[in-house]
Amino acid sequence: MTWKIVRQPENLGETHGAVVKFLKGQKFDVYMTDESIENMPIIEARNEACHLRIARVSPFGHEAELVRRASMVGDRIFYVFRGVEYQEQPVRRTLSNYFWFRFLRELGMVSRIPPVFAVITSCGNEQIPWAEMGAQEPV
Repeated sequence: MTWKIVRQPENLGETHGAVVKFLKGQKFDVYMTDESIENMPIIEARNEACHLRIARVSPFGHEAELVRRASMVGDRIFYVFRGVEYQEQPVRRTLSNYFWFRFLRELGMVSRIPPVFAVITSCGNEQIPWAEMGAQEPV
């Protein structure tokens, strides 16, 4: 006798919606763009002092050059993973996390793998509480 776990595909729209909701809660005007990085849509957010462009990226870290090309001179690029801001994508951490949560997802213990976000910003030192963003942790 074999076990077969029926699992639903990961809902990427749920993650996208959680990012939009978080940014609106931080007093940003949020816009959807036609642009994407590796088929992941870019979300734009603006307020009076700041402009952000956010995209979900692969845990494998191969989109770093695409993210750099999507930025403008003077923009700051960083990555958000599990609520923490990193100057460069912590590829070892995102990869090990990806394989672990993929295994747990196959067992039906979690519904999603924590995403990695690239953030391109013109903001100065404005502090955004990334740890409060939904869709970071698996459920």
